[in-house]
Amino acid sequence: MVEIADLKKIILFQGLSEAEIEKIKPIIFERAYSKGAILFREGMAGGVMYMVKSGRIEIFTKKEDKEISIAVLGAGNFVGEMSLIDNEPRSASARIAEDAMLMVLNKKCLQNIIATNPEGGNKILMVLLRILCQRLRETNSKLSLS
Repeated sequence: MVEIADLKKIILFQGLSEAEIEKIKPIIFERAYSKGAILFREGMAGGVMYMVKSGRIEIFTKKEDKEISIAVLGAGNFVGEMSLIDNEPRSASARIAEDAMLMVLNKKCLQNIIATNPEGGNKILMVLLRILCQRLRETNSKLSLS
């Protein structure tokens, strides 16, 4: 069961009050994953975001049959957020790098949060946008160095 303390550790929810987190708690579920499990593959349809309670997730892509690691994300971070915003296929693949306990939020639930709690929904969206911008800048920086 997802606890308020667990959600407070996720970057996405750190700006929310305890009352706002309490409203979100029932729509998020936990799931355990073993090292090596593939969460999603590049090109797949999305619609689900994974938040890391424990363990690590590696984000990677393939170019000419060569695997390129993009990032390794640990507790407090999240992956798959772009699929909550657009209807495009996954832009990279994600694999469990270390046994993990993940919290899961789907697109429909996020839309419900925004509709029923606009203030909390706006806070979540602003953090999503800030993180997306940060990750885009980091990617651009890596590309300019290669």
